[in-house]
Amino acid sequence: MLNLFKALILSMLIWCAPDDAKAQDFESLFQDFNASSLTRSEKRFLQTALAFEGHYVGLLDGAWGRLSRDALGRYSWAKFGTGSANWHMAMLAHSFFNFIERDGWDYFYIEPARISILWPFDSIVRDAPTDGFVNYRHAKSSLGISIAIQSQKAAQNSHDYVQSRHEQADAPYSVRKKQLAISTSKRRDGFILYARSNFVNGAWSTVLLSAQKEDEALLTTMAASMKVGRLDSFRITRNGELEKAIYKTAALLEQAERDANVNTKPVAGSNSDAEQAKPRTSGSGSGFVVSSKGVVMTNAHVVDGCTSVFVDNVPAKVLAESDDFDLALLSTDQGADNVAVFSAGSANLNADVTAIGFPYGGLLGGLNVTRGSVSALKGLSGDATTMQITAPIQKGNSGGPVLASDGEVVGVVVSKLNARRTAELMGDTPQNVNFAVRGEIARLFMSQNGVEPLLSLENETLGPEALAQKAAKFTVFVECK
Repeated sequence: MLNLFKALILSMLIWCAPDDAKAQDFESLFQDFNASSLTRSEKRFLQTALAFEGHYVGLLDGAWGRLSRDALGRYSWAKFGTGSANWHMAMLAHSFFNFIERDGWDYFYIEPARISILWPFDSIVRDAPTDGFVNYRHAKSSLGISIAIQSQKAAQNSHDYVQSRHEQADAPYSVRKKQLAISTSKRRDGFILYARSNFVNGAWSTVLLSAQKEDEALLTTMAASMKVGRLDSFRITRNGELEKAIYKTAALLEQAERDANVNTKPVAGSNSDAEQAKPRTSGSGSGFVVSSKGVVMTNAHVVDGCTSVFVDNVPAKVLAESDDFDLALLSTDQGADNVAVFSAGSANLNADVTAIGFPYGGLLGGLNVTRGSVSALKGLSGDATTMQITAPIQKGNSGGPVLASDGEVVGVVVSKLNARRTAELMGDTPQNVNFAVRGEIARLFMSQNGVEPLLSLENETLGPEALAQKAAKFTVFVECK
């Protein structure tokens, strides 16, 4: 779903909104998330989806409080690097649908125990019974499930056993009430044990869960789902806000796939959308020298479809390119005295950055310098290879370096959000929403292609004028013909 949603958002926000898509039809998708209009069933559905994603640990009861808000916030930030918006409901729903389709998750009422629990009906395996327990395991993970009807003493022994396996520094979690007991433990390797016993009809119904650390989300979701009595299957309220969000997102995706050119990349410095799909007759971008042998880094889309490439009017050839990273390495067969130095670390949130390049083919008077900050550590729809910056960029900045305050490279300019088309869709004009390939991704790309990046740990802040003078020596104009 993340890939599908990326296709949707990239085509709708960076390329173009379909002509027959009215902004007011979809504006609600991009508004801040508000749970007040959701039914209890919808909230319960989203809580469960968040639990499966590993962000929510709490009751799956549809009561949307602080735990639920914080969980959705963590999910939104982890996936998309933004605050929670209404379209995240559709993302969560699709994620949950994938879990259901894969494993057949639904509520199972265990008649002898009088307990309802989430159950992976399509991927459950029954093992041999042991010590009064009926044993199951999830075929696609390390999750184990054991169920027994016990006396008080036997139930106590079960909880004592769980707590005895605890090997962490903190005390094992436990709850003891008149008709409820809960115990958990973790080994040093992260292996988890969980026991829950409910006093029902004169006996203790005990459920034991176990899992390796990597499957903790499955265990905690099953644990949170348990309740005495019958629970209904998951329902999405007919004509409710969750259903509307799902259908609107699906409609946007369908139109985007039909009407937008999804085979090209969003660029800062490209020709029109139609021209991107065929070889270009001309175009330009920026780059920077990364090797004393004269190797230059730029964006792959800057040199895509070129018959010939020039770096500062000198013929060059493409050494390597990656559509996944949108990066390319060029060679001019000329040595270089001034080479860009990469930061050994990653750019930090809100750190000052400077973008260097040749916007509009040098029309603005040659090298152009703009300043801003790192506004998000991930790119559009949570893209982990890019980051968001506020330094203004224009057509032709693509491939230019993004520098930290010490003049070291922390990114490569790659794209900008289309303000006009975003305003048409969302009713609001974005301000300085620009993107850069992360510096560590650029270093990885270089190493993969036999070019070792120069690194520095000095972190000595340069004045703005000194930084610009330093960057001018290794930033180059890239022309495509």
